[in-house]
Amino acid sequence: MDSLIITNKMVQKYVSIEDVIECVENTWKWYGEKNIVMPSKITTDMSSLGVNGWFNSMPSYIHPLNSAGIKVVGGYSDNPKNNLPFIRANLLLTDPSNGDLKALMCGDWISDARTGAQPAVAMKYLAAKSDVITVIGAGRQAYYSIECIRRTHKIGELRVCDIRPEAREGFAKYFPDADFKITPYESIEEACKESDVIITLTTADAVLVEEPWCKKGCLVLPMGSFHEVDDDIARKFDKIYLDNIAQGMHRGQFLNMAHTGEITAESFDAELPDVVAGIKKGRDNSEQRIICQLVGMGCPDLAVATLAYNRIVASGEEVVSVDMIG
Repeated sequence: MDSLIITNKMVQKYVSIEDVIECVENTWKWYGEKNIVMPSKITTDMSSLGVNGWFNSMPSYIHPLNSAGIKVVGGYSDNPKNNLPFIRANLLLTDPSNGDLKALMCGDWISDARTGAQPAVAMKYLAAKSDVITVIGAGRQAYYSIECIRRTHKIGELRVCDIRPEAREGFAKYFPDADFKITPYESIEEACKESDVIITLTTADAVLVEEPWCKKGCLVLPMGSFHEVDDDIARKFDKIYLDNIAQGMHRGQFLNMAHTGEITAESFDAELPDVVAGIKKGRDNSEQRIICQLVGMGCPDLAVATLAYNRIVASGEEVVSVDMIG
C-alpha cells in the first residue's frame, strides 16, 4: 500500500471549517461514549538541551471511523522572527488492522481549525448567551476561534485584547464582512466586564482574568498551555469542566491546584465529551458561572485528517505517494 503525502493546501481544498466543527462535536460525542482510545498527550521539552521548543505526541484510535494515528504538534519560539507560525503540526494516519501508513499529512491548518472549533462547540453546550464575547490573545488561533463561533452563534460584540496594540487594533481586518461589532481593549478588566464568554488564547503563564470581573451567567474558556485565569474562578464558579481530565490534571489552567491537592479528578462536574454525549449535565440555568478548560485532544485532529484522506482518495486526484515497504 502506498502512503500519501498530503499538503496543507490539499487538506483545505477538501475540508471546510464547517466540516471541522462537525468533526469536533462528533469526536467528543464518540469519546464520551467510550468509542475512542486516546492516551494522555506526552510533551517533549527540548529547552534543557538548548532547543527553544517543545512538541506533544498525541495518539488515538477512533472506532466509528476505523482510523488510527498520531498528531505531533509543538511550539517553536524562534519561528515568528523567521516568518513561521509558532505552532506547527503533522499527522500520521495508519490502518489500525495492520499498521500500514496511509498518509503523512501537514497538520498546521487542521490544528488551527480544530482549536477554533472547540470553543464554538463548547459554547453550544455551556454558554448562556453569545451577545458579548471577549478574546484575550489575538493570534491565529483567536482568528480561527471567531471564524468558527460566527458560524454557530450570533455575536453582538467581539472584544479583543492583546499585549501587542497592533494585534488587538488590527484584528477587525480579518473579518471585513462581520455583522458584529469588533472593539479593541487595552484593559482586560474592562473587556471582561459584562462579557458572556471569555476566551484566553495566549502563551502566557500569568493571571489574565480575575473572578470579580466575571458576571452571572458567563462562560470562561481557558485554552492556553499554562495558567491564564485566577484560581478563584475555579473556587467560586458554579461549575467546572475539562475536555479531558487526565490531561488537564498535569498541564494548563488547573496544574498548580492539582499539585497542591486542592483540585482532584472528582472536583470537576464532568468532562465536556460526556456532556456532548448526553451522559452528564451541562448548564442548568442562565445565571450559572462556568469555567471549562480546553486543553486540546488529538482525536478530533485525527477525525479531520481521516475525512480529508477519504475525500482525496475518492476524488481520484493525483497525490504524491511513496511505497514505504518496497
